[in-house]
Amino acid sequence: MNFYLLQDDQVTSALLRDLIENDFDNTLVGLTADPNRAYEELLQLRVDIMILPYQPHGMDGVELIYRLQQVNNHPHFIMVGPPTPAAKEAAYRAGCDFYLPHPLNHTEARHIIRQVATHVRLLNRVNRIYEISSSSIAPYNRPQAAQRRQMDHVDTVLRFLGIASETGSEDIRKIIRVMIDQKTSFSSIDFQRDFHADDHEKKIAYQRIRRALRVGITNLATMCIDYPENDILLEYANNLFEYQNIHVEIQRLHHQDVRRGQVSIQHFFDGLLQESARDQEVD
Repeated sequence: MNFYLLQDDQVTSALLRDLIENDFDNTLVGLTADPNRAYEELLQLRVDIMILPYQPHGMDGVELIYRLQQVNNHPHFIMVGPPTPAAKEAAYRAGCDFYLPHPLNHTEARHIIRQVATHVRLLNRVNRIYEISSSSIAPYNRPQAAQRRQMDHVDTVLRFLGIASETGSEDIRKIIRVMIDQKTSFSSIDFQRDFHADDHEKKIAYQRIRRALRVGITNLATMCIDYPENDILLEYANNLFEYQNIHVEIQRLHHQDVRRGQVSIQHFFDGLLQESARDQEVD
């Protein structure tokens, strides 16, 4: 199991680190007292279980969990905090697996860490068995399963950009689904044939999509300002919008007198198709 430890109390940090590393099946992939650094590193690392405090210095622990969930990052969480009903309720509402009261009880903490790790291992095994059985028992379903995974990845990207609930997101999903099914580029889509849409309906759909992409490029530019060296953000910026347009949007957000960055619908869809196919390359 890959653990990540966010903890600004040195005594608690030393205790938790010992408990994690005493099990040879566990790996501590990250350790910090800075919640902002923890957020950035979880975007790049494969973390199974994160242990964090209820109130890390500079941020609320529950807020950090919600921020990770918004970018579709879902490790299992163990939270350490004050033994109050309100704190426990907030932690469990946010999706924590267990809440450990501070100061830690060594025996209880060791038991909880082992229990959560065992639970995650079992889930991983069940998922792996399901994948193997799906591919061996029903090989004719593999293309459909691959397409579903691609659409799941599309939904992940839309959530990451903060546009999954925008009106134009449904148009985006319909178009990218056809592109995935037909293995074709955006320029090859026949709207009359594939969507029974005339030129006017096509124009209205483009307007909805463009409004959604305006929201997406602004959100992505804002994230690039906050985390300028994050490779994932830079890759999305280039693949989906072309980085120069993100750069212009960053300047605009810095209150410079510049026009908004351009949004190319074709570039976005072709880039989104490329992103959706990324998981399939492993297969």
